[in-house]
Amino acid sequence: MRTVHRVLAIGAHPDDLELGCGASLAKLTARGVHVRALVLTDGLRGVAGPVRRCEETRNALEQLGVTDVVQHRLPDTALPTMQAELIKLIEAHSEDLSPDRVYTMFRDDRHQDHRAVYEASIIACRSVPQILSYETPSSWPNFMPVVFEPVGDHIAEKIAALRHHVSQRDRTYMQASQIFCSAQFRGQQVGLGPSEGFIPYKLAL
Repeated sequence: MRTVHRVLAIGAHPDDLELGCGASLAKLTARGVHVRALVLTDGLRGVAGPVRRCEETRNALEQLGVTDVVQHRLPDTALPTMQAELIKLIEAHSEDLSPDRVYTMFRDDRHQDHRAVYEASIIACRSVPQILSYETPSSWPNFMPVVFEPVGDHIAEKIAALRHHVSQRDRTYMQASQIFCSAQFRGQQVGLGPSEGFIPYKLAL
């Protein structure tokens, strides 16, 4: 089976990666895999008051062992109008890192930025052997995973990482009970303990 040495994890906004594949990233970094997190916007659209979402996500990702964090500040909610730029940007990171696996957003997500990131990713990362879409609250109820990563040893790290997102702490999907319940449900679907689920665009073994 293919050994994963380098991973490119792509999120449209701060907290997307932590919510969607945070425990899997912690599991990978604990095994010595190099993970680069690529966050494309600052996520400030619709957020009231002086918040530091970019700082929150950097601290959260560091909690998961991810120290290679690249933060861009493309316009939040406007990514569908920037497809060529998105592809070029992601492609540059893919060529620089030569990842064995890419985590990206879900094709049928209801957030337009998430869909745009998915479409750009599968073009920009066309030479990468494994491309997996992760789950976020805006992907419900259409997200039906067929690939599962057991993450029971890393759920506590995911929950701790999400606590860094102080500006989002009142959202129900950020609560520790919700995170643990979701992981239990995904694992139960395939007879495992707490897990994160993924939908592959392609998965070369």
